[in-house]
Amino acid sequence: EHFGHAPSVIGDARRQLKTSTRLDKFQRDGSQIRLTRGRRFLVRRCKSIIDEMEVLRQNTGLENDAVERELRIAVNNIIAQDALVALVVAFEKQFPTTELSILREVYNGCWDARYGDRADLVIGVPHGVPHSDTLVSESLGEIAWDFVIAPDHPLAQQKQPLRSSDLRKYPAVYVRDTSLAFSPQHAWLLNTQKPLFVPGFGVAIALIEAGAGIGYVPRHMARAAIAQGRLVARAVEEQKHATHLFLVYRPEKKGR
Repeated sequence: EHFGHAPSVIGDARRQLKTSTRLDKFQRDGSQIRLTRGRRFLVRRCKSIIDEMEVLRQNTGLENDAVERELRIAVNNIIAQDALVALVVAFEKQFPTTELSILREVYNGCWDARYGDRADLVIGVPHGVPHSDTLVSESLGEIAWDFVIAPDHPLAQQKQPLRSSDLRKYPAVYVRDTSLAFSPQHAWLLNTQKPLFVPGFGVAIALIEAGAGIGYVPRHMARAAIAQGRLVARAVEEQKHATHLFLVYRPEKKGR
């Protein structure tokens, strides 16, 4: 009854299974009775079939609900971490059976992830999206930047806006573009200025605080360090404009 069938039906199925498999149930070993080798194999195989049926049931449900089994998301490294965490938490609640993969990309690495099919959805693609029949884009707004230096840096005492000729004397700290197929870009670097590549803005801020270099940092990432006096923001001759970000995906992807 637990399986939705009358006991007689279960009994018939059991007898047919015994006849068709031609397996004895048990073998005697002294005073102990154990399942025969063939029956142990049958039990393991039945468990495996049940597991496969459960996976099939879940996948069929996903297809019926038009939900992807897997979603790969590439995220621009200038997107705030708390926003990314909130996204993942909300996604897991809404789509608990979908496997989620998150990639961190820098600058043109966002485009590379989409065109290279490393991501189904890209959050924070920088600047204008070229006209395309194969891509859909939605504006996410802009992220502002602050040029920052350490409070005891030699440039901190100079008149603003700081001149490019003076800035070139110090290394520019920035995160390297992760693009593999597209031409790599950089957030800010003057001609003849020495670049200092770092893996992320956490390291960049720490190096700028230590006086190892200068550079631009997304305003929301620099805010705490500036408020605590660990960094100071300065105006420069060649001010970096805000970065317009987009959400990009392919419209033909099925599912939601």
